[in-house]
Amino acid sequence: MKETLFHAKNGLVLKVAHRKSAVEFHLESPNIESRNLDFHFTPAVFNKLLDYILVVANESWSNPSPQDANSPGSDYWEYYDKKLDNNGYLSIDFIGNTLSLSRPVDKYNKLYQFNKRKMESFMFDISTKRCIC
Repeated sequence: MKETLFHAKNGLVLKVAHRKSAVEFHLESPNIESRNLDFHFTPAVFNKLLDYILVVANESWSNPSPQDANSPGSDYWEYYDKKLDNNGYLSIDFIGNTLSLSRPVDKYNKLYQFNKRKMESFMFDISTKRCIC
């Protein structure tokens, strides 16, 4: 699995890991017990993160196509982690340069895992709602 770290201005570190058919977000910051995490990035780091996600999406799946979410299964807001038997949540604030995540299980560093369809709706939002500031 390939990994890249993105440092938020509030001290949190987001690890983006990817392999064939998966892109995952992990918490790289030690000793954080909160389940709900807000990664506040500078505009420069936030744009690098979003650009990186688009690159790794194309490495992880063949021909991902940005599409608006048209069902709960395609909406990236929520995902179910089979191994952890619980849901994780993701939202993005393009104005505030923030990713908000709720991890499936406290004290476990995996925050979120995309499948291809959820990634396509995330890519759609990046391409239609993103402000290059």
